[in-house]
This record gives sequence, structure tokens and C-alpha cells, in this order.
Amino acid sequence: MGTKPTPSYKTEAEAIRHGGDVSNLKKVWEDKKQETNPFSEQLNELTPIVLSIQPITHYDTEAEAIKHSSEVANILNQIDNKSQETDPYSEQVVEMETQALQSIDFDAINRLTRTMEHQKFLLDLLTSKDSFVRKKIIDQNLSYLNARLTHYLDKIGLPHQVIFKNDLQVEITELGRELDFDNLSRGERNRLILGLSFAFRDVWESLYSPINTLFIDELIDSGLDTMGVENSLAILKDMSRRRQKSIWLVSHREELAGRVPNVLKVVKENGFTSYNTAVDVE
Repeated sequence: MGTKPTPSYKTEAEAIRHGGDVSNLKKVWEDKKQETNPFSEQLNELTPIVLSIQPITHYDTEAEAIKHSSEVANILNQIDNKSQETDPYSEQVVEMETQALQSIDFDAINRLTRTMEHQKFLLDLLTSKDSFVRKKIIDQNLSYLNARLTHYLDKIGLPHQVIFKNDLQVEITELGRELDFDNLSRGERNRLILGLSFAFRDVWESLYSPINTLFIDELIDSGLDTMGVENSLAILKDMSRRRQKSIWLVSHREELAGRVPNVLKVVKENGFTSYNTAVDVE
């Protein structure tokens, strides 16, 4: 009997229905072939058009072409507006071309340079340690400076001997023992500072002219004992009487108020400063 064939339909009804569908399609196909084209006469009347080669476009889409066209129009408008504007810097350019370039005169610079070199030379003569002029000036006034310093230190009650050398180095000794400024106590330092201030002032007045005003700002307030304050006040009173100096002593010590003829009290509160005096201060 051979191999059992493989059917295309599961049931006989499906095969019969499919056969009917195929017959209907064949009939429709035969009918369509016998029909005439309703547009054949119109197609025969039309003149055939031969299309040219498809052009190469620069834009992928129509939107890109419209956008680029708008940008070009804006740029052309800006160029037209700029062409109608005037250059705001034209006057400045003309002025710079005519006046900015000027000839340089080095005579004034050379003259100032020579003056500067001369002044520097004079300064070196006065300040350089190896300058003979500086040494001569120091030698002329050194003995007087040391004498006045010894006088004030003796009056103020400092037992140390302080001597300036010709190179302006200071030698501090006490009973033959060499000391440094850092070895001194706070009171001894204040005594030495006061003596130096008075001595250098005397040297300056001997070289130039006397000064009738002296300000002492809180130098005797801190670091001085009662004896040091008394000695310092005695020196100031002697200066005032014998050398006719107007001395202003700034101090926070209340006990000094009764030791001077005129008192000007300064009070600072809440950012304001007030003055009070029992007598007129000129």
C-alpha cells in the first residue's frame, strides 16, 4: 500500500470549503481579465514626460532648509545695520595717531638719576659703618652723648654704666660685669630708655636748636618703682625750670596729679572722649 500520505486538511469539510474558495477566485480572476481599463483612453492622450536626473540636495529635510534661510536673512540684516553704523572710536584713533606718539626726552630722567645717585652717596656717607664722615660726626658728639647719658642714668638711679662706642654699639657693665639689654629687669630697662631719650635729645639740641616742648607718653607708668618715678619726675621738673621747657606727662598714675601744676584729665567712655581741667590749659 505504500507510505500513508500527509493530508493538507484536518477534515473533509475543510477540503471541500477550500476547493469552493479556489473556484470562486478563479472565476473572479477570469472576470477581471475580461474587463477593460477605464483610464486607458486618458493615458493615451497624455504626453509622456522624461524626468531628468534627481538633483542633489544640501538639506535632509525641508525644516533644515527653512531654518538656514532664516539665519541667512538675519545675518544679512545685521550686516546692513552694521554698515550704517559709525565707528565710535574713530576720533580717539585719529587723536592717538596724531598725539599719542611723542618723542622722549631723557635729559630729565638722566638728571634725576644723577641726583638720586648723589643723594645715595651722601646717605652712605652718613649711614655706612665704614664711612669716615659718619665716624667723624660720631666722634665729635660721642663724648657729649656718653656724658649726658651718664648724667641722666645717675639722676634716675640706674647703677649700670652704659657707654656708646664709635661704631654705636652699646656696652653695659655693672661692677665690671658685662651685661646685655635683655639681662636687665623691666625697671632697669625703663630707666635706661628714659636716660637714652633725654641724652639723644640733648645731643640733637646741641647740634641744631633747643626745643621748648617735650612729651612723655606713659614711660614712667610701668616697670618703675616709687623711687624710679620720683627720680624721673625730678629730672622733668629740673628741665622745666632750668631750660624753660613745656613738658607734657601722659600717665595713668593718680598720685602724680598732685605733683604737677596743671592737670588735663582725659576720659574715654562709649567711644567718646571728654576733657576736664581745673585750670585753663593753653
